[in-house]
Amino acid sequence: MSQYKGKLTTKHVEQSISTQPNVAIPLVSFIGITALIVFRDEEKKKLLIKLITNKLFMGSLVIIIAFSIYQLRQPPGDDETERRKRATREAILGFVIAVLAYLDLKAAPFFIIWIVSYYLDK
Repeated sequence: MSQYKGKLTTKHVEQSISTQPNVAIPLVSFIGITALIVFRDEEKKKLLIKLITNKLFMGSLVIIIAFSIYQLRQPPGDDETERRKRATREAILGFVIAVLAYLDLKAAPFFIIWIVSYYLDK
C-alpha cells in the first residue's frame, strides 16, 4: 500500500464584501429585520440596553474589534496568515451568534450563518 507524501493545498479566491456586492442586500435585510424584532419586543430591547451599558462587555467588544482588524488586515502571504484570518472570521461569526442567542433570537443564527456561508465563504 503506497502512501502519498505530497503536500495538500487548497487555493482560495480572495473574497470580501467589496468583491461580493450581492451580499449587501441580504445582510442589510437581515440587520433590518433583526433590529425590528428587537425594538418591537420590550424584553429584547431591555436585554440589548443591558448589554450595551455593561462596561465589561463593551471593553471586550473593543478588544475583539481591534484584534479582528489587526488580524484581517495582515497582508496575504503564507498558510499561517490565511489560517489566522479564517479563524478570526469564524470567531466573529461565533460572537454574533452568541449575542443573538443572548437576545433570544432563535432563527437569526440560521440566517446569519446561511448568508455568511453563501456569500463570504472562501
